[in-house]
Amino acid sequence: MNPDLRNLIALQDIELKITSLQKQVAEIPSLIQSFEDELRRTRESHEQQVARSKELANRRRALEGDVDLSRSKLSRLKDQLMSVKTNKEYTAMLHEIQIAENQIRSEEDKILEIMEEMEDKEKAIKGSELEMNKKLAELQTGIRETNDSAPRMEAELEKLRQHKVQTESQVGEELLSRYRRIAEARKGVALAEAKDELCSACHVRIRPQMYAELLRTDNIHVCDSCSRILFVRENL
Repeated sequence: MNPDLRNLIALQDIELKITSLQKQVAEIPSLIQSFEDELRRTRESHEQQVARSKELANRRRALEGDVDLSRSKLSRLKDQLMSVKTNKEYTAMLHEIQIAENQIRSEEDKILEIMEEMEDKEKAIKGSELEMNKKLAELQTGIRETNDSAPRMEAELEKLRQHKVQTESQVGEELLSRYRRIAEARKGVALAEAKDELCSACHVRIRPQMYAELLRTDNIHVCDSCSRILFVRENL
């Protein structure tokens, strides 16, 4: 293979790695933010369940207080029933007693419903707490590892930049300039592997004569379709 072309392949590999790493570094703040947002949502979801459980407990206590008051009222009504003197008063008193008893039954039914919901909610909270703790640990690990990765990636970028300068110096000035023009026009990819008589970048078939020359000569050829510099991978 043409030595300059071999160096260009190495240069493109380095530049693509640099681009990929730069993108990863740039995405670190948003990635950490997404972890932190998920942390917040996880905590809030659990806190909402706990708050709902407390709300149910408060409602239960309030209803139990209402039942106690209704029972006291019912007891007074029954005591008063013994002292009424007319049938009309007796009938009216029985009606009030019936209302009080109905109210007590209704409140007790509500208490039972709340107790059942509280039981379900307590089970859900226990499961949710285990899941939350597991998820929080995973998210916190993700945040820590992402933060820790930044210095490593910056160090790797610096090595790649130094390697890039060294590799550029090994390519002829004219070919390097040509490579730069193509890379600028083709989103950083100036070289394309020729494989099975196809350009791997644009997937257009390479002319048989050109493909044969690629296989047996060190001449520089470009794709007729996308204008990228073609190369055949060594040691296939």
